[in-house]
Amino acid sequence: MTKHTRQVLLSALKVVVLCLTLFLLCTSNSWAQITTDSKISPLIEKLIDNDAHIRSLAADALVNIGSPAVPSLIEALKNQDSNLRWHAASVLGDLGAEAAPAVSALSTALQDEDGQVRLYATLALGNIGTAAKAAVPSLMAALQDKEQFVRIYVPSALRKIGVEAKVAVPVLTAALKDHNPTVRYNSAYALGAMGTDSVSAVPNLIALLNDSQFYVRLGAIKGLGGIAAGFQDKANALPTSKLQKVISDFEQVLTTIQKYKDKFTETDIKLIRRPINALKAEKETRLFDRVLESLFKHKLLLGIAAYIILLPSIWLILLRIAPLWLLKINNALKPYTDFSFPFISVNVPLRYVLFVGWFHYHPRVLDAWVAKYIKAAREQFPKKDTVNSRACYIPIPVVLDGTTVPQLMNENLRSTFEKQRSCLVIGGEGGVGKTSLACRIAGWAMAETEDQRLCKHLMLPVLLEEEFRVTEAKSPLLEAIRGQLQALIDEPEPICQELLLRLLRKKRILVIVDRFSEMNATTRKAIEPESPEFPVNALVITPLLSLSENICLF
Repeated sequence: MTKHTRQVLLSALKVVVLCLTLFLLCTSNSWAQITTDSKISPLIEKLIDNDAHIRSLAADALVNIGSPAVPSLIEALKNQDSNLRWHAASVLGDLGAEAAPAVSALSTALQDEDGQVRLYATLALGNIGTAAKAAVPSLMAALQDKEQFVRIYVPSALRKIGVEAKVAVPVLTAALKDHNPTVRYNSAYALGAMGTDSVSAVPNLIALLNDSQFYVRLGAIKGLGGIAAGFQDKANALPTSKLQKVISDFEQVLTTIQKYKDKFTETDIKLIRRPINALKAEKETRLFDRVLESLFKHKLLLGIAAYIILLPSIWLILLRIAPLWLLKINNALKPYTDFSFPFISVNVPLRYVLFVGWFHYHPRVLDAWVAKYIKAAREQFPKKDTVNSRACYIPIPVVLDGTTVPQLMNENLRSTFEKQRSCLVIGGEGGVGKTSLACRIAGWAMAETEDQRLCKHLMLPVLLEEEFRVTEAKSPLLEAIRGQLQALIDEPEPICQELLLRLLRKKRILVIVDRFSEMNATTRKAIEPESPEFPVNALVITPLLSLSENICLF
């Protein structure tokens, strides 16, 4: 028998013996009952077997045993063989939270003379999670480990422990300057996981936005986004002065990002922008609360005078200089719906009692709302696939209300869109340019100068080209418009239905329905311009040839 054959047979025998051991562990027959130690000790010895397959089977068996194997694995961490020590730490990591009793031993292993043992001890503590909080001081010390592969995984372990590791914020902040970029990335990410407790690290994270490595910059964004999100969660409990400082600090972050905007995607920037917008909304709500509180402190006579004269005057002034404030104030007052007049048993919404409810949907307010988002709309609308593929428009003669127009311009459509209710039907055979013309009309709706528009005011174009999803108790048309409008203006939340209806009825939104004839019956039924209940007062439809088109293309 050759030496090679003997080695193969010996390895096969080892596999058979180990498999038999695993079988005995998994059965409950009386002949297989042996003590826990006698089950586990052979498996621990196999963790350093020369055969990798044997080692893997042994590790899997110990994980299947679970918490009963932990004491023996703790003892293995003290073994003289460093190979066995790191394998034992690895199995403890695979056990996760079940290995919580080993936290102390793993903390000691962070000072092991062997770097691989220290590495697997770090990984194991991270996998144990919050139950490993007692190891935080040892992990903080491990951030100074001479081996960079140990330092790389220490921040990840602290991140998995979470806010219980907040005492590590100073050392994680210092690690942002580590010469290894992966250490810097993991440290920034870990700081974000600790939320508001990492606020002291914000200046250092800002400095990291200009790091030479792209993934380190991404880690800085994630860290800052995590801290901002933490403040968003606690916004209601923040003092006003603290809220203002947080907003100011993170506006500086956005300013810095703008300096390096070529290094970040829009998705990256939204990690910061969305929490800031939420914090600003909280701040604006509080401003009104302070004003309201001050009003109620006045004596009765002064209050009556303010109610009759001052309040409407304030709203009129705001209507001229800051129309959107009326909308914000109205929204802040919406929850207060049951205000009772003294001596009168009538409940009236507070926003109407304070007169602001009569101003918040004034045309100037709606125009200001559209103006706020028109820049985003001008950027987002041309990016739509349907619009982008028709960016190059070639004018062709059209028949408008029976009259041939050599080249259709916005002034040809003014008489249509100056009406209280405008419905423009663009008919023609497939492929003649109906959608291209509709996209051009959308551009006129957003034109910067009044003489280039469809009417005096701006309109936000909403393109509907897909079948509507039917939602119980909701209008599929309104839900489709609301979803497209949210994407167009790049807002994290959809606008309320009340505001949407006002914008539609006052022709501040131009709805374009493309491929109307190809849509299913449910979708076509939702679009009935002839109905007095139809909410859209500025509508463009592109069906195939029909008898009622305003514009016909040939």
